[in-house]
Amino acid sequence: MEIAAKFYDGVSSKEHIVTVRFSKEGRFIIEEFGIDLPVEVLEISPRLGNTPRVINLPGKERCKIEDNEKLDKILEGLNINRSGIHKLERSWKAALASVALIAAVVVFMLTAGADYTADFLAKMVPRGTLDYASKNALEQLDKTVLHKSNLNKQKKVKILKMFSRLTGGDKRYKLHFRSSPQIGANAFALPSGDIILLDELVMLDKDKQLRGILGVLAHEKGHVVYRHGLRSIIKGAIASSIITYITGDISILVSSVPTLLITSGYSRKFESQADRYAKKELNRMHISSKPLAKLFEKLDAFYGKRNKESNISRYMGWISTHPPTKERIKFFMKD
Repeated sequence: MEIAAKFYDGVSSKEHIVTVRFSKEGRFIIEEFGIDLPVEVLEISPRLGNTPRVINLPGKERCKIEDNEKLDKILEGLNINRSGIHKLERSWKAALASVALIAAVVVFMLTAGADYTADFLAKMVPRGTLDYASKNALEQLDKTVLHKSNLNKQKKVKILKMFSRLTGGDKRYKLHFRSSPQIGANAFALPSGDIILLDELVMLDKDKQLRGILGVLAHEKGHVVYRHGLRSIIKGAIASSIITYITGDISILVSSVPTLLITSGYSRKFESQADRYAKKELNRMHISSKPLAKLFEKLDAFYGKRNKESNISRYMGWISTHPPTKERIKFFMKD
């Protein structure tokens, strides 16, 4: 049984066209170079599609064979099994199973796996890193979509007193007043504990004591306590890395903390957890949560009108990424 091959003597890079003969006794023979070896001492690379097979000899010599079909028949005749990899490769069932397995692994890595990893890593991030990242994020927001607050001093003082009572004077939390026509009625928390409250949201709260705003601040404090922002950022980075690895498109990794905070929102699980935390804090302060429910009603009407006028939901308001408004209103209407 003979087959054409390219022979490399291991001394020079010169390629020799030779004829390889496999004897019935299981010998590998290249007469031109005086090679006569038992097949058992050869290292025959597994078949992968139609790529050339390489046969490594005990020394530095090697052969390259391109006729895979003929080589397979020769090896079968010598009772040497074909590559298990190639068998799998030619099996459509095995191919479908492989695709399904890869898809399942990717989905797990993007969901439960990413959640677990993000939760674990979020607990390890030092305070200094959170402060640095949040400071940079706020600076970027101030240069782009945030503007100076126009709230009067009286309202600011009232809100600051409520905020101090809410946080118990914990210096980790800082309240920043801003305005942003681009974003609209909104409030969001940075991982460090800095909370940004926009004028547009304050103006919607018609409660004289601004208890609806206090509820919003309690909700945002909950995000900080449970590190929702940091966990979302880490999970987003994990997802981007996985997608980048699969697609090879590095541009997907170009993202920032400010963009995530404003456009992405949190998961339903995080929002519900922050809602429960807010209600617990309001109960602790002996303050009704009903004003917060009424503020949600105004937010729902505000964004419903805004989106209708623009024909598209171009802005992500504080309410747009949260659980269904009716459910939240019902939840907070019960003190």
